[in-house]
Amino acid sequence: MAINSIAFWIAFMVMLLPYFTVLRQSAKAQNAWLLVMSYAIYGYADWRMLPLLLAVTVFYYFLAPAIARNREANAKRSSALSAIGVIAGVGVLFWFKYLNFCIEQFTALFNAIGVGASTSTMKIIMPVGISFFTFKLISYTIETRKGNIDPERNFINFGAYVAFFPTIMSGPIDRPKPFLEQLKVNRLANSHNISEGAKRVLWGFFLKMCIANRICIYTDSVFNHCQFHNGTTLVVASVLYLIQMYTDFSGYSHMAVGVSRIMGIRVMENFQQPFFAQNVADFWRRWHISLSSWLRDYIYIPLGGSRCSEWRCYWNNLVTFVICGIWHGANWTYVMFGTWHGLMVIVDRAAKPLREKMERSFSLKGKLVYRLSRQAITFTLCSFGAMLFRANSFSDIATIMHNVGEGFGPLFTAGTTLMFSVGALAFLVMLYKEHRDEYGGKALFMHSKNRAVKIASITLAILFILATGELENISFIYFQF
Repeated sequence: MAINSIAFWIAFMVMLLPYFTVLRQSAKAQNAWLLVMSYAIYGYADWRMLPLLLAVTVFYYFLAPAIARNREANAKRSSALSAIGVIAGVGVLFWFKYLNFCIEQFTALFNAIGVGASTSTMKIIMPVGISFFTFKLISYTIETRKGNIDPERNFINFGAYVAFFPTIMSGPIDRPKPFLEQLKVNRLANSHNISEGAKRVLWGFFLKMCIANRICIYTDSVFNHCQFHNGTTLVVASVLYLIQMYTDFSGYSHMAVGVSRIMGIRVMENFQQPFFAQNVADFWRRWHISLSSWLRDYIYIPLGGSRCSEWRCYWNNLVTFVICGIWHGANWTYVMFGTWHGLMVIVDRAAKPLREKMERSFSLKGKLVYRLSRQAITFTLCSFGAMLFRANSFSDIATIMHNVGEGFGPLFTAGTTLMFSVGALAFLVMLYKEHRDEYGGKALFMHSKNRAVKIASITLAILFILATGELENISFIYFQF
């Protein structure tokens, strides 16, 4: 059930009515109702996957206390149990998300070397949100082993954390401690939370429907027929797809944060003006923050992080980003996407001493032109990464690179006049807001202290969405992960 669908909002209203009335005095009752509705909304997407969600929840619910009991008495057993939890999470992810891909790759390899093989007719269905809830459970296991959290003894609370309906489909990937602590107290209807949450939802709708959905029409027509397009169109489509990825995913994240806020629950922020990043590493500190911080804490730092030799640090970065690429899906294009970003982080780290020397010599720090040039370079590098991410296959990437190398030509614009005009206006509004958030204080808009400005901004946003937004229920990009 998509968060931007009518069905979701009907279910949400049904959920809120008892949540803030007959159940408001009891955190336990609210959490039980939250769990029921989370399973109902998740089951609406694919009821066949409910047993899996329940099974992994039960498994980790009983595993964590065993890990905690042995932390002091038997550290080796505690570590072994923790390893079992991590392996189980990775195993579930591999089985449902990557097994079909591996079978296909081995089949192709055996056929290529003359050993007859055929792909099994069995196709494993990938559960919605599996990449998100498995990473939640793995972090819960690791944090329990480290002693940073105590195991959650209330199954309903733990189940609500795992299946929390605003975030289970596409994140953010909340850490267990701050989320579970919020479930221990009852949540009352709060006008400020409802107002702020509703504004976040509205902004998410604006990003998704007025920018991402508009761009999607163009990028799909280009990348799904890349062999027919010249270098100009392919470069423009790559730039547009980076913008589409951001407005689509941050739009969802704003909605998820807003829906959670309405219920009195704070979830992790997922983006922080990534288009103003100074380098690729800075870009990832601002982009999909819940995933990038998860990879930092549970992959990069355990590998040694930056507290090792320079070459080992490069390796740690590359491994982390390759895993990031693999997390996104079972396709070589995602591996290339992760590898590209890892290499760009390594290059920037290697060039850092030279860059800092140049900055001192020419007094570049703080100069607008220098800052804008670094941001433009970062945006260009990430646009190339977006092309790798969006391409349907490795052969499509080769085709795109070939066509770009062949030269440029007229831009493909058929049927895109409205997309460019309306979408560009919406994008400039977004860019202005994010520029103010980054440098000049908050762009108030819907948050203005002036009541007239606030009402006018909200009214204009709603009218703009209704008048120009692509209201067709186009799926969010990250639903496939």
